[in-house]
Amino acid sequence: MSLQASVCSRILSGAIILSGITAAHADDKITLDVLYTTPGTFNSLQKELAKRFTETHPDIEIKFRNPVKGYEEAAQEILRGQITHSMPDVAFNGINQIGLFVDRGIGAPLDTYIKKEGGLDKLGYYPTLAKLGTWKGKQYGLPFAVSTPVLYVNTDLVKAAGGNPDRLPGTWPDLIKLGKAIESHSKSPVTGLYYQWEQTGNWLFQTLITSKGGHMLQPDSCKIGFNSDAGKWALQTLESFGKSGMPNLALGQARQSFVSGTIGIMADSTSYVAAAEKQINGTFGFKTMPFPLAAAQGRLPAGGNVAMVLSTDTKRQAAAWEYVKFVTGPEGQTAMANLTGYMPGNKIAVEKADLLGNFYASHPNHTTSLKQVPVLGEWASFPGENSLKIIEVIKDHTEALVTARDNAADTMSKLVQDVNALMPAECR
Repeated sequence: MSLQASVCSRILSGAIILSGITAAHADDKITLDVLYTTPGTFNSLQKELAKRFTETHPDIEIKFRNPVKGYEEAAQEILRGQITHSMPDVAFNGINQIGLFVDRGIGAPLDTYIKKEGGLDKLGYYPTLAKLGTWKGKQYGLPFAVSTPVLYVNTDLVKAAGGNPDRLPGTWPDLIKLGKAIESHSKSPVTGLYYQWEQTGNWLFQTLITSKGGHMLQPDSCKIGFNSDAGKWALQTLESFGKSGMPNLALGQARQSFVSGTIGIMADSTSYVAAAEKQINGTFGFKTMPFPLAAAQGRLPAGGNVAMVLSTDTKRQAAAWEYVKFVTGPEGQTAMANLTGYMPGNKIAVEKADLLGNFYASHPNHTTSLKQVPVLGEWASFPGENSLKIIEVIKDHTEALVTARDNAADTMSKLVQDVNALMPAECR
């Protein structure tokens, strides 16, 4: 063999070896299939988090599915995926849907991973918010983006009507009265008070019930709990919105109306705070205020989503855990709070000045949700195969109230009948 041939042979052998090593590394790389919702809110955030994560985890790649509109759409995709064996590895699901999935064998418990890391407290999670990710004593999700119901206030319109935006009325009849004053004092057509009844999962209907000390489901039972005095009061309150002349706007339409200056007070999720501040950009005075509790024992359902691991393969589960730990950890939660109006579930992010401490000091509208943590409760999920159908049934009935097509007294009996018809036999 000539010297040239020998050198070429060695080069070729080396190339083959290197090629084998590269192939081995490529085989070791795990690509996680990730599903999230609400692209208008989360697109840029999710891409940024994936970029930061893969910089420190080069052996894991994040591949996003096309995001879906809302939590119900995501649930339907996941349930279909269970049948076709095409579920995502990680999903950002509505807090109210954990039971829906776990009862169908979907979702990996995270307790073993958490224990290896030293526990929830060492990882920095608020106990109240971490509890939102549990089902039947096990941790299936970790808080990614938590929302609370608040009042969005156009302080200019409130002041023009003779109100004090720092001391809003604490009852809905008085808020409706202030709303009518806003309308009568405005030089152009405005809506004085708007209630975002259409929120996903009947969230703001549930909020009225729990703010009065009631429950959507009976405590420690799968039977309905809204057929109570608190439930009657909630339906009557929705009816009063309809009778006041409140228009029926789609969620996005109402938000655009608020940032355009044509709604005085709007009850909505904190998830829109960052976007609202950016879109208003100082054109009028804007502040958030706590959602009014109607009873001393009143609670507010925590909204938003948790990150869940749906993988069944051991290696993919471990990789998915690393991603969930990152996005719900201090760095991930700092980016999340900066880019959205959601509340972080990680106290390390909140308490460190170089993370979110300075941010909250200069963004008071974002602190309203933090002040409501002590009164947060569960966002109820209906049991059984018809959980998503029940949400739609309740939505139809509440729309009839806010559009003044029905009354609270008749609605309660019809609502109880329609929901019970979709509940599992043992829950009727």
